[in-house]
Amino acid sequence: MVNIRIFLVTACALPLLFLGCEGPEGPDGADGPQGPAGEGFDVYTYVGDNATSCGGCHDATVETWHDTGHSGAYASLAAEGNENNPYCLQCHTVGFDATVAYGDTVLTDNGTNDSGFDDYWPAENDEDTARLAALENVQCEACHGPMGPTIYYHNPEYSFATRIVGEESLSTCAACHHSQIEEWEESAHGMALETHGFTIEEYDEEFDRSSCGTCHTSEGFVKEYDADWTDMERPEPASLIGCVTCHDPHSDANEHQLRNLDDVTVLYDQNEAAVFTGYGSGQLCAQCHHARRSTDNVNGQIADGYAHFGPHGSPQMDMFLGSGSYEIAGYTYNRLATHQNVEQACVSCHMELIEVHDRDHLVHSNEVTVTPCQGCHPGLEDFDYAGGQTEITTLMDDLEALLVSQGVPIDSLGSATASTAEQRMAGYAWVFVNNDGSHGVHNPAYAASLLTNAIDFITP
Repeated sequence: MVNIRIFLVTACALPLLFLGCEGPEGPDGADGPQGPAGEGFDVYTYVGDNATSCGGCHDATVETWHDTGHSGAYASLAAEGNENNPYCLQCHTVGFDATVAYGDTVLTDNGTNDSGFDDYWPAENDEDTARLAALENVQCEACHGPMGPTIYYHNPEYSFATRIVGEESLSTCAACHHSQIEEWEESAHGMALETHGFTIEEYDEEFDRSSCGTCHTSEGFVKEYDADWTDMERPEPASLIGCVTCHDPHSDANEHQLRNLDDVTVLYDQNEAAVFTGYGSGQLCAQCHHARRSTDNVNGQIADGYAHFGPHGSPQMDMFLGSGSYEIAGYTYNRLATHQNVEQACVSCHMELIEVHDRDHLVHSNEVTVTPCQGCHPGLEDFDYAGGQTEITTLMDDLEALLVSQGVPIDSLGSATASTAEQRMAGYAWVFVNNDGSHGVHNPAYAASLLTNAIDFITP
C-alpha cells in the first residue's frame, strides 16, 4: 500500500540556535544577518549529511525521521536499479531542482541552485561523489528548504495547507506527490470551499473555532494529536483537511505515517457503549467521523428541543457500528452488518487500490466507486445492492411525510414549540440516517430499524 510521506518542521519557524559548529562571525551587516560565514564552514547551500546538522537542535525529530520511508528513499531506488534515473532521483534526494521529464537521461537545465543533488550528478570527481552521498534520501532540507551556507541563513519553509491557488499548490508535498494532490482536489475534503460556497477566509471564520477546528482544519487536528504542536499559534487563515492533517511527516509510529489510530467509543449509547477498534488505517477516519453527541445532549434534545437537532453531520462510525442514534424504548434494533467484517472499514471502500508505475497506489479522492465492492459482490453495477438504498430512501420519505402530515417539517424538529417530544423521538432517526449519507450502505440493518420503528411509533 502506498505511503504518502511529507515533511513538516516541528519546532516552528523561529531562529535556531546551532551551537558548537560555526566559525568566528563576520561583522554585522555583511553577507548574512550575522555577517558572512566564519572559517570552518563549507559554502554549500544544501548541507545534507543525512540530517546530522539538523539533529543538533531537532534530535528527537531526526531520530523518528530515520524510521520513515523518506530516510531510505535513495536506497529504495537502488534496490530497483533506478539510482541513475533522473526522473526518480528528483524526488528521492535533496536540493534537486533540475527540469526532468519522464524518460529523460540527461539533465539540460540544472535549475537555480548550485549545491543540490542534480548539480553533482553524474559524479566527475571525488567532491561530486562525496556531495552526492551527502544529499541522498528525502532529508529535512528537501521539504524545508536549504540550511546553508550558515545556520543564520536558515529560514525553514513549512505549510499545513494542501489546497490549490490558481495553478499552484500550497502543499509542501506537491512537488513529488502530485498525483495524490490532484486526487485530493476531487475529494470532499478538497472541495470544502466549493461545497460551502466559502472563500478560505470565510471558511476560517466558520470553522477555526475550539469546537470545530480539530476536525475542520489541518492546524486544529495536528494540534490535537501531535505533542510538538500543542502550543502552536495557528497560521491564518486556517488550512483545509489535507496531507499533513492525516499523515505525520516526521514519524512512522503508525502505518502509513498516519497521525492517530486510537479506538473511538460511541458517546451516546443507551445500551453498552460500542467501540470502533481494530480497523487499521480506518481508525484515523473515525477520529472525526462520529456523531459527537453525549447521552445528556441527546436526551436533552428530545426533552427540550435543540437548535442543531440530531447528531453532528458525520455519524458514519456510529451507523457502521449500529449504535449512537436515539432509540425508542420498547423496540428492537438490529445492529449487526456484514460490512463490520471489512478489514479496514472506511479505507477499504473509500480509497480504491490501483497500480501506478508497477506500484500499489491508494487513490486519495475518496470518491467511492463500485470497484472495491465487486470483490465481495461480483457484477455489482451500483450501490443499490438488493434494493437496499431504495428501501432506506423510501422509509425516509415515508417518515418525513408522516411528520409533515402532523405539522412538523424536518427543519422544525428542533423547536420545542413546533414539535412534541414523541415527534422528536421519531424524527431523530431521520436526521441520523440522513447525516450518515450512505442511505443504508454503512449498516442497512440499523438504518432500517431506526426508520421502521420511528414510523410505527408516531403512526396514529
